[in-house]
Amino acid sequence: MDLNLKNKAIVVTGGNRGIGRGIALAFAAEGANVAIVGRDEAALAAVKSEIETLGVQAHAISADLFTAEGCARAVDETAETFGRLDVLVNNASTSVSGQLETLSDDQLMERLNGKTLAYMRCCRTALPHFRKGGGGRVICIGGGAARKAEKASLPSGLGNAAMTNFVKHFSQNVAPENITVNVVHPPFTKTDRYPARLEARAEQLGVSLEEAEATFVAMFPIGRIVEPSDIAPTVLFLASPHASAITGEAISIDGGSINGVYY
Repeated sequence: MDLNLKNKAIVVTGGNRGIGRGIALAFAAEGANVAIVGRDEAALAAVKSEIETLGVQAHAISADLFTAEGCARAVDETAETFGRLDVLVNNASTSVSGQLETLSDDQLMERLNGKTLAYMRCCRTALPHFRKGGGGRVICIGGGAARKAEKASLPSGLGNAAMTNFVKHFSQNVAPENITVNVVHPPFTKTDRYPARLEARAEQLGVSLEEAEATFVAMFPIGRIVEPSDIAPTVLFLASPHASAITGEAISIDGGSINGVYY
């Protein structure tokens, strides 16, 4: 299937590692020009170089998405660099976890401010650029905690559930303007943070790394841990003209790990 993404202008927040990096490289492989946003300048430079090797334009933006200024600059600078904006992938996130009685107010709000509010701010800034180009696509990367409550997942559950609610509202507002807005929920994914998580799991259970990994694999009916490369194809499809009738939806790519029934 030709996704018709060649020469499109894409911005991926949190595009310097993990799921965001995989998404950015997948867009580049389809011929799109990609801007990546993050705070680690060395990581940004490395991924920018990877994107350029695929023969497209790349741009790295160092910005703090906890601030309104940082969100606005990330989106506006992408449009200024490429002369247009076609797709916004909201992916940047935070990693705070814990329970109500162990978390401060600031920690509870970190995911809402650093992810949910940042996504909303980026969407607001993207609107004029989408309107100028006659439409656009927004894909927000959420997480399984929106649908599955675990012992220490309160911050991510709050953030992802609120963000998904926002997407439904926002999608209704902008649908007449050829702008679609959707959510992709990945599960725990085998990113660059995985080795540290695996070591912590092994220490917690008092087992070897191999045994600890087996407990992770057992969470997934497909028999393996989901990889960043599993997330990117759905994001690209939602960004393509083929998905023009899909909006306001939340799609899990979880390897069967969330067994609830959603309709």
